[in-house]
Amino acid sequence: MRDVMRWGGGFGVLVGLVLALAMGGCQDRGEDERSADVTTPTPGGTAVVALPDEPDVLNPLVRTSSMAGMVLSLMSSSLVEMSPELRWEPEIAESWSVAADSLSITYKLRPWRWSDGEALTSADVALSWRLIVDPRVGSPRASLLRDIVDVETPDPQTVRYHFERTVADPIQASFHSILPAHLVAELDPARQDLWPLNRDNVSSGPFRLVSWDAGEQLVLERNPHYLLHRSYLDRMVLRVMPDATAQMLALESGEVDLVMGVTAATARRLEGNQDIAMHEVSGRVFGFVLWNLRQPQLRQPAVRRALSLAIDRQRFVDDLLSGLGRPATSYLPPVLWNHHAGLAPDPFRPDSARTLLAAAGWIDSDGDGVRDRDGRPLTVEVLYRSGNSVRDNGAVVLQQNLSDVGVRVELRALELATALEFLRDGRFGAYWGEFQANLYADPSALIHSAAFDQFNFGCYDNARVDSLLTLALATADRDVARPIWWALQEELVLDPPAALIYYPQQLVATSARLRDAHPDMLSAVNNIHRWWIAPADRRWAAADRER
Repeated sequence: MRDVMRWGGGFGVLVGLVLALAMGGCQDRGEDERSADVTTPTPGGTAVVALPDEPDVLNPLVRTSSMAGMVLSLMSSSLVEMSPELRWEPEIAESWSVAADSLSITYKLRPWRWSDGEALTSADVALSWRLIVDPRVGSPRASLLRDIVDVETPDPQTVRYHFERTVADPIQASFHSILPAHLVAELDPARQDLWPLNRDNVSSGPFRLVSWDAGEQLVLERNPHYLLHRSYLDRMVLRVMPDATAQMLALESGEVDLVMGVTAATARRLEGNQDIAMHEVSGRVFGFVLWNLRQPQLRQPAVRRALSLAIDRQRFVDDLLSGLGRPATSYLPPVLWNHHAGLAPDPFRPDSARTLLAAAGWIDSDGDGVRDRDGRPLTVEVLYRSGNSVRDNGAVVLQQNLSDVGVRVELRALELATALEFLRDGRFGAYWGEFQANLYADPSALIHSAAFDQFNFGCYDNARVDSLLTLALATADRDVARPIWWALQEELVLDPPAALIYYPQQLVATSARLRDAHPDMLSAVNNIHRWWIAPADRRWAAADRER
């Protein structure tokens, strides 16, 4: 949804109109009037975006954080791009064609350049594919390219992918990030943790990196070599601000121009503030509790099912999300074409949870309130990332819900980098957090048994799930594939890798000085190169001159 929201006439009612926002803050009335008269986008100005987390690395091969993905989306282009309507559109590739037997796809490249002026050619594309699937790199995205057997480069402007079998969507099956061959070809794939581009990457997208001050900010500027729609903005400052309250105070004072993940309570408080626009975005995020199947007490599907029934999802939606969301049912959110709309969320049934746990042999033999089996208490350590009210309060709700059915819950809050390290190493009992589903409607990296080194951190292994994934991804006709996807989602209810909690409605707040700002489901800043700032509203001109 791209509509700007006003929180009046009853909280949370979308009135479906774009506000005529008066410009205020640091300008006097004369500047306000001049700014309001400007209707044609003009280049110039700096936008400041609050980042709730710092990116882990700017290496698309191995990045794991969503913030790294967002920053890379500003700096990187691919052969094609996905539109907010989930259609493939040309980007680096000006055209493509699929072979008659559907076993190959050929892309014709535009005369593209990297931000350092070097030509981007088919050699960059082919090398990037080889690195992503190289086991020495260990890319969590390798499985997405599992159907490619070879990449051919007939000339610098042509790249051809050959598939092992017929695939449902050849574009999706060949979609990946592109790295600069002139900078990475001689680097050791086994030591990608030491690659310079982890912190100082060149760009093929609308913006290029100027600087990265660890823990403080990243500064991007317009990429002069970008071939398509050049950014109106001169610069973007991505300011690392983990504290949500500090983000909103900075937005209200004019220090930042965009804040993601705004709470409903904050949106209510800002009702009537003409200097801030609130955008509701239906996204691909789901909140979940991921079970670690390395833990003996979590290996039985019946136990995981019981724990899921012990969780009060409506409480999460009503109290933590202030009603801006809905209980989750599937790894494939409702915005995706293969979502199973017929599934109901797991109900809140603590009595049923107790019955299932007892049937699995977990009883409270000593009356201490904690179930045990073979002399071992039913204990689950819940890992989560600190610094967010939904996560912090949600962890307490989980602890209460699971304790009520006889589970001892130990909470461990960690900052982002450490939490990711614990996840990758399997040092957790359960992980409480959020995940953003990919646009390709393919959850393989989360649940396939071959994805333990990708995002299947819980080591989930179900042969029927693997088989259904393989069949669904090979079925091109969506009408034929849809029942297969539904069967997959039904199997995940019976043998759950995670307890799915909610689909949140995401709120993004922007300064009124950002014109044509339309955060969408792809990213809060997906189309920011089309946003602009009127000359009278460019508050950061002096800072730009000093840099």
